[in-house]
Amino acid sequence: MSVWLTLNLDNLTAREDPQRTYLLPPLSSHTRLVEMTSITRERTSYSFNYSAVFGDVRQGNFDNDYVYDLPYETGASWKIVQGYNGSFSHQGENSIDFDMPEGSEVHAAREGVVIAVVQNFNGNCWSEECKKMANYVLIMHPDGTIADYSHLLNNGARVHVGETVQRGQLIALSGNTGFSRGPHLHFDCYLPGFDGKRTLVTRFRTGTGATSTVLTQNKSYRKSYG
Repeated sequence: MSVWLTLNLDNLTAREDPQRTYLLPPLSSHTRLVEMTSITRERTSYSFNYSAVFGDVRQGNFDNDYVYDLPYETGASWKIVQGYNGSFSHQGENSIDFDMPEGSEVHAAREGVVIAVVQNFNGNCWSEECKKMANYVLIMHPDGTIADYSHLLNNGARVHVGETVQRGQLIALSGNTGFSRGPHLHFDCYLPGFDGKRTLVTRFRTGTGATSTVLTQNKSYRKSYG
């Protein structure tokens, strides 16, 4: 995780810059960020503000040529109901919505490590209050990009935090939770940032896997490879 820390110090000095981005190592429970020393023997005090996001916000290089698997089971074919910069909720985003019924299998589009699982929500609505009520699985790839599989079924995750998953592995069941008008799977791949994530254009293997393309809204894509 990346942490942006701002310190306000009274009669204290910090060895580190009081405004700094820190990178917390994976699976860490205690990590020293700042060491402070009193300037005089008078009373000392401090306060702080911070922001934290999954991943390394300083990450700039990634594998832009990687070709992803369609995020569902072999033999399935699903329609793209909203593509990049879609009119419903993808303005300015490289995000994809697959028209998948509740309970459909969701498979990893790329190998990586599970960094977050939320699966306790049940229900949906089309208002701002439901944006934080989506179930999801986040997987960090070897190049530092992160895949977001959202609107999953209540208790629909089939992986846990810290687990290494392979491309094509079953990771969850699709649902209709959070900011949603109907059952579907939301997918995006992104680089993290404190001001929001930078979603990336991704290519997918289609058909038998011999061809690849950027998925287009209102088209259906069959996965005929394993």
